[in-house]
Amino acid sequence: MESISQKMSKNNKGRKMTEKQKTQLRQKWEKWIEEIGSQLGWLLTGRDFLYGIRKIVESNKKIQSPSALHNWISDNYVAKVTTSIIRLTDHHPGTVSLYWLIKGISQNREAITRDYYVSGYGDKYLVKIGAADSDFNKFANEGEQLISLDRLNNDIKLLKEKTGLIKTFRNQWIAHFDEEREIERMPTFGDVDEALDTIDSIFCNYTLLLTRSAPSTRKPVLQYDWKNPLRYTWIEKDEQKR
Repeated sequence: MESISQKMSKNNKGRKMTEKQKTQLRQKWEKWIEEIGSQLGWLLTGRDFLYGIRKIVESNKKIQSPSALHNWISDNYVAKVTTSIIRLTDHHPGTVSLYWLIKGISQNREAITRDYYVSGYGDKYLVKIGAADSDFNKFANEGEQLISLDRLNNDIKLLKEKTGLIKTFRNQWIAHFDEEREIERMPTFGDVDEALDTIDSIFCNYTLLLTRSAPSTRKPVLQYDWKNPLRYTWIEKDEQKR
């Protein structure tokens, strides 16, 4: 099944895209970046939860044994994060993913030109001093109207490189339990972190392109202390006797 971006690209091959079509694409991409960001933000928060809990366990010998619960938490995190990483970078047609977002932009670059991008800066001072052009130069060669295909393709290539091992692991060990499992090596938490950080960095770049805002990370700042439930006794004395 073809995406809207693919259909528009095919239908407009050899002819100019209308302003209505450009607007529709930009609105779709802005919706996608919000949806992808919501998923990514929760993954980055979940990573903090896992490492926070592990640090608590490591510093308290009384709760280290038996380790079954701690192993179960780690196993569930691995299943969740590897599946979510592949979903965020999914190549399957008809899916909302960072891959298809970049692919759609590459197939319809005329939807976001330099002139359009610069015109959207509300602060005219930023336009005057060249800040808007400077931001667009992160995607296009200096002075050019269209986003660089090489830069778009490099982002797609980077996503593939950083998630390839995780995708194989997820397909053979999580989503399926292949009889003949072949993997060069098992991914480490470091591999997962690197994939997440790469996705986060690329996501923030395209947030700049689509919304003209420049976050350094999609990880939300929690307005509460997530460790608070751990500061209380979970099992009361009367309950322990049962």
